[in-house]
Amino acid sequence: MKIVFNTSQPSAPCSVFYINAFKNLENITFFDHDFGSYDVALFMTYDHFLIKDIRQQFPDLKIGIIDPRSSEVLSSTQYCDFIIIDSIEMEDFWRVSKKPIFRYVEYPDIPYLKKEHKKKDKVVIGYHGNKIHLECMACNVTPALSELGERYNLELLIMYNGSPPSGNEMWYPSSIDVRHVPWSMENYVNELSKSDIGIVPNNMIHDDSTKLLTTTNSSFNYSKDDYSLRFKMPSNPGRFVIFGKMGIPVVADFYPSALQYLQNGTGFSAHNPAGWHHCLEQLIASHELRQKMGIALQSLVQEKFDFEVQNEKLLSFLRSVA
Repeated sequence: MKIVFNTSQPSAPCSVFYINAFKNLENITFFDHDFGSYDVALFMTYDHFLIKDIRQQFPDLKIGIIDPRSSEVLSSTQYCDFIIIDSIEMEDFWRVSKKPIFRYVEYPDIPYLKKEHKKKDKVVIGYHGNKIHLECMACNVTPALSELGERYNLELLIMYNGSPPSGNEMWYPSSIDVRHVPWSMENYVNELSKSDIGIVPNNMIHDDSTKLLTTTNSSFNYSKDDYSLRFKMPSNPGRFVIFGKMGIPVVADFYPSALQYLQNGTGFSAHNPAGWHHCLEQLIASHELRQKMGIALQSLVQEKFDFEVQNEKLLSFLRSVA
């Protein structure tokens, strides 16, 4: 079985992650448009609009769309044979396509690191991602960090693309040193690995006050204590997988991927400020717990998300649809 991977945006982060993940796949070629020479063609979501014409030209070619991050891709799924997504969130959404789905978690290709957690004066809490998730942690993670900063010597290390924070942002915690690190592949190992604890704020701020206006509140047993969560369809395990590769324990927002995997000692999940405070404080106060949970998360990553493990399963899937 011969496989070809194509994308018009090879430098886009998701393209880079999948290219590095697939590079050791048996019989895969990158960036070749001679589709008649292949059994399977993989396309990143950016190029979904090309699939209709390619299907017409090569009716026997098995075509897969990778990482469809927007409902705009839906019209193209009628011309593909399968979809590759990276989370339970995406899988649930893309069942609308009625196509076979394979779940493959992509992430930056960094080495496994052996982390020795020690008792220390300053505990470093690490974040990597984009500014949106930082902004959205203002209501739950930031209050917990600010309160904990009054009792413990903490540093928040944040790695993202763009200029450093001004200190006036709503998410910016008080009582804590904040250090910005520019995003780069090298800085995962050079900087983020210095973290003692990883945080994965993921859920989006939204207004659920309209529930109070509905005339059917009593029918739905509405209560002010109810949880109302908003998360993006492309939410996935990738950001806590990175911490796992470095042996760093995590606290993550309530979202499906986190709740699916961060359990039984592999990590903590929290939603309210008090929940974040409790989970973070357990890890801040005990380097032994950080060590135990860091090892457990790394073992989970090796078992479930290692590229060699996932590639073996992907080949079996491709043989079943080819």
